[in-house]
Amino acid sequence: MTEHARTLDALLDRFDAVRHAAPKAYRWAHQHDGGEHPFHLVFSSLIHGNEVGSVEGLVRVVEDLASGRIRYGGRATLFLGNPEAGRANVRFLDADLNRVFVPDLAGSAHEIRRALELMPVLDEADVYLDFHQTLKAARQPFYIFPWGEQAWHWVRALGGAQVWVTRNPGQAFSSGVMCADEYVRERGRPGITIELGEKGWSSEAAETTYRMITEALAIADDMAAGRRTVADAAAEKPDVHFYDTIHREQFSDPAMTLKPGIGNFEPVSEGAVLSAPGTPEIRARHEGAVLFPKYPPRDADGGALDPRPREIFRIVAELDRHPLELWGGQRD
Repeated sequence: MTEHARTLDALLDRFDAVRHAAPKAYRWAHQHDGGEHPFHLVFSSLIHGNEVGSVEGLVRVVEDLASGRIRYGGRATLFLGNPEAGRANVRFLDADLNRVFVPDLAGSAHEIRRALELMPVLDEADVYLDFHQTLKAARQPFYIFPWGEQAWHWVRALGGAQVWVTRNPGQAFSSGVMCADEYVRERGRPGITIELGEKGWSSEAAETTYRMITEALAIADDMAAGRRTVADAAAEKPDVHFYDTIHREQFSDPAMTLKPGIGNFEPVSEGAVLSAPGTPEIRARHEGAVLFPKYPPRDADGGALDPRPREIFRIVAELDRHPLELWGGQRD
């Protein structure tokens, strides 16, 4: 057994020792009901199996809710999406779990069956917060999902990141697939994703996860008691910086190769060379910051192995106007 698997197994054992769930509920979910109000917060980690940084923070919240160290009067569900892929330290086993939250999707893939188990949990979420990590290093944590006014209040109130990569709420992620947060937004509720830095174990990611979940619980209790709204809580914090994708570089040739060491949110100037020496030239077509640079496995001739990503990177830039002005209110 690898050290990674041992570390994850220890956290799974801790989760399993205190978790509470109704009969026939999803195996890796903890369901809390404080009995004072019905507001239901849902939190998830490990939707991608190799993004383990948030697991410890979520497990600590489960332990503290179970022991009474954290008091919350409403409902909360905290779940681990894909421990099976997590133990193997891979993103997924058969299919990307964060693309298959499609109710009528057929298939026997492990992740399709898992999404069907999780949809009933997400159906009941008043707010959903999903913790992720990036494949490569990131200069800062960031939120990434479409604009929505209520989600904006939650993002601002919770902190966690000072940057939100957003987009027009009418623009779908991709045709024929659906992420977990998108599934919740389709039901008119805020679905929020945060990227906590490079994949792997991270004490910083764990602490951010713990802090954000406990803050969300406190805000929900305040809302239920009439002490403040989430907009009130947001107004106490600085606003985030909003970015939008302005270019997606298509991975049109398997020989395309980025130069080593490009991370998320690395600033680039228009025309900057981003390709490795001796490979097809790639230049930044706009000034901005690189997001989701891809370094896939390659064959002996240097070609990216299939299935290669559709994009080799994208460029984001800060919006010149607030999304509230660009796209208006609501649309969560």
